[in-house]
Amino acid sequence: MSGPIRFSALAASGLWLAASAHAAPLQFERLPIPALDKPGALANAWADYDGDGDLDLATGFKDGSVILLRNDAGKLTPSGVPFDVGGRDARALAWGDYDADGDPDLYVGTSATPRHLNRLFRNDRGGRFAEVGADLGVSPADATTRQASWIDIDRDGDLDLFVAQRAAPNQLFRNEGGKFREVAAELGLADPRKSVGACFFDADQDGDLDVFVANQAGDRDGFFRNDNGRFTDVAETLGLTPLERPAADGSVGCAPGDYDNDGDFDLFVAAYGKNRLYRNDGGTFAEVAEAAGIVGEDHYVAGGWADVDQDGWLDLYVTTFRTPNPNLRDHLYRNQAGRFVDELPESLAVVPADHGVQWADLDGDGDLDLALTHNDDKVGGGRVYRNDSPDAAHRGALKVLALDTGGRSVVPGAEVRVRDAAGRLLGARLVDTGGGYDSQNAMSVHVPTGEARRLTVEVTYLTAQGRRAVTVRNVDPSRLAGKALRVRQPRP
Repeated sequence: MSGPIRFSALAASGLWLAASAHAAPLQFERLPIPALDKPGALANAWADYDGDGDLDLATGFKDGSVILLRNDAGKLTPSGVPFDVGGRDARALAWGDYDADGDPDLYVGTSATPRHLNRLFRNDRGGRFAEVGADLGVSPADATTRQASWIDIDRDGDLDLFVAQRAAPNQLFRNEGGKFREVAAELGLADPRKSVGACFFDADQDGDLDVFVANQAGDRDGFFRNDNGRFTDVAETLGLTPLERPAADGSVGCAPGDYDNDGDFDLFVAAYGKNRLYRNDGGTFAEVAEAAGIVGEDHYVAGGWADVDQDGWLDLYVTTFRTPNPNLRDHLYRNQAGRFVDELPESLAVVPADHGVQWADLDGDGDLDLALTHNDDKVGGGRVYRNDSPDAAHRGALKVLALDTGGRSVVPGAEVRVRDAAGRLLGARLVDTGGGYDSQNAMSVHVPTGEARRLTVEVTYLTAQGRRAVTVRNVDPSRLAGKALRVRQPRP
């Protein structure tokens, strides 16, 4: 494995420590969205499906429905777009532009029933989606799908599809001219264990995407290192799985994020049992959850990273499965220079979630808002909370869209790093490859910038020629008026 680019966490933190020392309480307000007030909400995911510049929200439910809410100036209303998934359990949602036509398509993973297949809804614009999954070869029989992820696994410029299966070997559908061929077994990714989560990132920074696979029911987790398109499970070698776990324990959701501001991507894993935080030390990992203040041993489902208060440190929301214990609470771990303190505000403490957790700037005000799901058959539903935290309101932020060579579609797995005029790292972010419970967003990354007005933005793409960086200098976020900086992948 080649060595990664390293940065100084102390240098990065210097800009923000004064603000963090006197942090105000976090504040959220629930938005009234009647369309989401129905039981059994599972996965949720953001994307700008209609191309109007703001993020829309899809939510899947146990009854098989998918509700797509259109964002109009920060207000979410039903789009009226129908999605026929043919049965129950719209459990996995993944947005990705598989046909590279400039609008995101939606893959829906389901559970096995006699007439139930995974579906791929091609976005034909104007609020029209066509179901093409069977025709294109991405609707496996007897699916028990959890996480689905659009990623360019072979670095040929189009999106492939990974599907994690709860009761069958995992699958990888390679995009070959707009149709797909299943190649997991020949590449080493057909893990037969009970997989429910997957996260792709270039852990060793050698220029290709590796994948962590979260496995349930006592199975060990997998970490598949990508060696030029062939995968080897090195989870045990790297310490990325418990070696002994009871049959009732297992991992669920995973989330990569640079919590310690050193420029590489660490990994949080929510679990039945102990949650884990793996610090990335240059391609090797150390499990540091308890030492970092992330504690507890119960039924946890998903985690989502976000700099909620915009102080320069990634915070972490963790959802808790309440069916076995209704008295459990979620956690909002506030990051204080690499140590976490649970500061869940009361507005989020009234049975808000037990599955999906997704952060996005819904209203375009520069801070990150929160979408949650709860799958209970009586008190469940989808919920959206506006971030009104006072520390976040007055601090600047930069949004970056890492786009493909055509400048039309986001590139999952691309890395974004933002530095101030002195060269200090303000944040490293990963374009989403899956997480937050069985979901994938298609959207910009979000980096708080304080009052900095001369920023350097570096976007690293994983290409057939290796890691290729595009650098944009003298970026002033105040001149973007809330819009994203658009960065295009270089052509070969």
